[in-house]
Amino acid sequence: MYDLKRHPYFESWEDPASGVESFILNERIAPVQQSFYFTNPSVSADEKWLWFYAAFPPNLQSALGVVSLDPDNPEIQLLPQAGFTAVSPMVAPEGDAAFFCMGNSVYKVWIDGSTQVVCTVPEDYICKRHFGRISTHLSMSADGKYLLLDGDLGNFWWVGVGDVATGEVKILKEFGQHHNHAQFSPTDPKLFVIPEDWWKDKNSGRHFSLDHRLWLMDTDQTRFEIVRSRDWDAGHSANASHEWWSKDGKLCWNDYERGTYECDPYTLEATHVWQRPLCHAHCGSDRRLWCADQSPYEWDKKPLEVLFFDRDRDVNLQIVSAMPKPPLPRDMYHLDPHPQFSPKDSWIVYTTTVHGKVDVALTPTAPLCAATGKNG
Repeated sequence: MYDLKRHPYFESWEDPASGVESFILNERIAPVQQSFYFTNPSVSADEKWLWFYAAFPPNLQSALGVVSLDPDNPEIQLLPQAGFTAVSPMVAPEGDAAFFCMGNSVYKVWIDGSTQVVCTVPEDYICKRHFGRISTHLSMSADGKYLLLDGDLGNFWWVGVGDVATGEVKILKEFGQHHNHAQFSPTDPKLFVIPEDWWKDKNSGRHFSLDHRLWLMDTDQTRFEIVRSRDWDAGHSANASHEWWSKDGKLCWNDYERGTYECDPYTLEATHVWQRPLCHAHCGSDRRLWCADQSPYEWDKKPLEVLFFDRDRDVNLQIVSAMPKPPLPRDMYHLDPHPQFSPKDSWIVYTTTVHGKVDVALTPTAPLCAATGKNG
């Protein structure tokens, strides 16, 4: 783990209420710099590189930026050729490259700026219809062979896979209702979650709610199953949302009112872990440590918290006690903190506005563990 106190591109910031220290990227390559969506790590697997979104208002499209976390070899780059749609970027396994989506293709970009087309949805499938999305946020199968795609095309939605080696795209299923946020299991190469979401009819504008948020499928198309059939997710008895996979293959999600859950994807046995209202959440590799934000949906009414939870000791800490509203409209770039653990659990990475700008911040987990009496 690198010492960011020595890094020329980062500055220390302590929360005035909790005293928790974070390190904010203060070397700017863009007016808006934010961490990846919480499902996809911003930090590379070797924890050498921090990848982030870079935006130039009022241009609504973001591009990729990357910075070395090594204080002895500081390096930061803007990659304008890596402009992307949705929150699609994913750091490649080797760390010095990333995948991103644009139009009907998935691309790969390296730190030196070179790019490559990875896969493309064929024009004969699109057939002149409006192509809204190829992937919400990319994920790779556990065997490294496929990228999972969840598309928006014409008046329906679809899920498919892109072969990393050949570039072939295979459509698995089409839907008459909105499915997005698809994510491969990190342990089972065939299994993925394909959540259902609300949508508005593209002609009438009529709003449609969802019936059940969480669905599991497999690439063999032998499974299409509701995870929580006893909970009616459309505002009745549950508010399941913001799902992700733990490193050991548990399906996790957050309920806006109840908190976080983890679930065995084969038995569908679930455990209620962090029992309090939360918005976006994430967990460390062994699911002992958790982080969350609460709540960007109430930012107009009160400041936001970024939180840390020690599951074994049932202790909450504030990483940020009162994050101010963003200086831009929140929806302009989806400016939520989206906290996430780095691959080796060394850091909690999140987007912050404490300096009146949109910045990337990293909080070391070791001091948080020490504060709760746990060895990291």
